[in-house]
Amino acid sequence: MLAKGKGSMLRTLIGAAKRLHFSVLNTQKAILIILFVPLTLTMFAETLARYVFGIGFFAIEDFVGYFAVWLYFVGAAVATYEKTQVTAELVEMVLKKPRTLNILRAIVSAISVIVAAIMTQWSYSFVVWSIRMHEKTPVHQIPFVYFQSSLLVGSFLMTVYFLMQMIENIRYARRPTSPS
Repeated sequence: MLAKGKGSMLRTLIGAAKRLHFSVLNTQKAILIILFVPLTLTMFAETLARYVFGIGFFAIEDFVGYFAVWLYFVGAAVATYEKTQVTAELVEMVLKKPRTLNILRAIVSAISVIVAAIMTQWSYSFVVWSIRMHEKTPVHQIPFVYFQSSLLVGSFLMTVYFLMQMIENIRYARRPTSPS
């Protein structure tokens, strides 16, 4: 009876983890839309105002830059999850055996986890330092930490997604005839 209960509890935990994961992913996609639309409209309005009417909006470039940083890092995390980030896969042209290729993918994903984890640790230190220093934007006096925290959030999410890819790649590499 105890073993049956453990299996049920494990399934419940896995289900909860999957729901949490997809909630976080959907939140990321919503953030991208929420940032992309006004960012595009603002850039269009600024371009129109500057080059058609010969006027500019005061410090609008600051807001564009701040929102763009969040867009870049959340977008990078989503691209990492979807495996659509930019890669140079020249080795795949040389390696023909699927298992060898999957072993290499496992190694590459392990390196990616390490680099993303280092970036996460660095970002955390950076955000903590920014909080201590009370840095603010020169014009609007907005705390820089609001924008700098995008590095921490994005790099943490990328670390998690690279870790998921590494686990998947290790599983494929361990199979005698692994899919490519």
